[in-house]
Amino acid sequence: MLREVRAQAAVDFMMSYGIALIIIFIAVAVIYKVSVLSPALASSSCTASPGFSCEAFILNRSGILTLQLSQATGGTITINGAACSSLPSSSGNKPAYGNIYVANTPTYYFGTNSPGTGINLYSGSSNTLILYCYSGSGIATGTLGTGYTGFVWLNYTVPGYGNVIQQVANIDAKYT
Repeated sequence: MLREVRAQAAVDFMMSYGIALIIIFIAVAVIYKVSVLSPALASSSCTASPGFSCEAFILNRSGILTLQLSQATGGTITINGAACSSLPSSSGNKPAYGNIYVANTPTYYFGTNSPGTGINLYSGSSNTLILYCYSGSGIATGTLGTGYTGFVWLNYTVPGYGNVIQQVANIDAKYT
């Protein structure tokens, strides 16, 4: 009788753990099949430096970043140039690829969106910048849904202070 009770307890133990393992296996298989953990489903984000804010952004497959950037530094700034690069330079104060001097050269901007003689951006307001993002292989093109991680720099002038080149945002974007 004692052996039967022990045998029954062992069978119950094995059955309960076996059923739990089967349920876990089925759950993992469903998650894999539905692609819930796919990197393409990861959300995009834009984290701005203090005084700046990313209102909206989108990166298309041709490597063109459209970024609506606002500032709240307390005064007007004049944007002289912008850059988007997958890495900072070795000194960390400029982009490593593309528009490394954060110049207003039209080559680095899509269409006629070059800052040209400067874009005034008032404190509390925003402006849309359209520029190319770069990586080590040139313009950072990608396929639909794949990701790009990079940094946005501004070359801007603060009245009474002078010219500043500053990294203003980190972006994690999916190509659209």
